[in-house]
Amino acid sequence: MNAEIIAIGSELLTPFRQDTNSLHVTGKLNELGIAVDFKTVVGDRLSDLVTVAHSAFSRADIIVFMGGLGPTEDDLTREAVAEALGLGLNRDPEICEWLRNLFASRGYQMAENNLRQADVVQEQRCLRIQEAQPQDSFCKRSSREKTRS
Repeated sequence: MNAEIIAIGSELLTPFRQDTNSLHVTGKLNELGIAVDFKTVVGDRLSDLVTVAHSAFSRADIIVFMGGLGPTEDDLTREAVAEALGLGLNRDPEICEWLRNLFASRGYQMAENNLRQADVVQEQRCLRIQEAQPQDSFCKRSSREKTRS
């Protein structure tokens, strides 16, 4: 079994930020006996994200996407994964409720753009790994996707 890690964010392509998260994830995957064969850093352009996702789906058993899941317009990981898989996005009402409760518990009024974090790829299962995160998720596919043009 092999893996690919995709670190997302235009800031990671500058000399001012380092991708240290992939080192940690690589170590954890290696502890499980999973070889990380590729690491990719990609900026916040949807077409680039889709291209990288297509490549990863064709060559890795496990793909870890890191970054680009926030509420701002340049957080495009969900959209890119959905497009690369030929699937749509659904807004998860449980995540919406969790987000509203999180903001309320901290005394903040939530801006509506935060609900983008509740958009999940169809066929995706969401995991609650940490209380501070609205979602961590995975898509299970029965076989590697062939790169489509």
